Amino acid sequence: MKEHEKLREELSLAAAGALGRDEEQRVLLHAASCEECAAELEEWRSLAGGLRRLPTPQPRGEVVERSIALAAMRFAEESEYRSNRRVMIFLLAFAWVLTLASWPVFRMLSSGVLTWLDPQFNHTWMSFAALTLFLWATGGVAAVLLARQRQSERSMA
Repeated sequence: MKEHEKLREELSLAAAGALGRDEEQRVLLHAASCEECAAELEEWRSLAGGLRRLPTPQPRGEVVERSIALAAMRFAEESEYRSNRRVMIFLLAFAWVLTLASWPVFRMLSSGVLTWLDPQFNHTWMSFAALTLFLWATGGVAAVLLARQRQSERSMA
């Protein structure tokens, strides 16, 4: 009985031609042996045929143009978002590489001078931290300025 109910649920799909070849054959074989399902399949077929004869409404030209323009705008926004994300990842990685690479150079240049000026306390770590913060803040300001420039270019277009 479960098989009968399952096949009965697929009658509408078979009438619409939405089933695969094997599934449709299975439904048709069942309908050939079951009068109740054969009658229901015929009802579904007449309904599907009537629906196929109905006219298909066509959208107005301005609706299509507006939809295409919105889709293009969304695509451009998504593309810009991905591009900005890649640039930010690159800038972050570059900042870390620059920070790590500048430490030995900074240490070599400043160790002699700072040791002579204050032998009791080594300012190297504090100086390096200040330099790093300055470089990161400068990069952040540059990123904000670039974002504002892009935003103003986009609003003018």
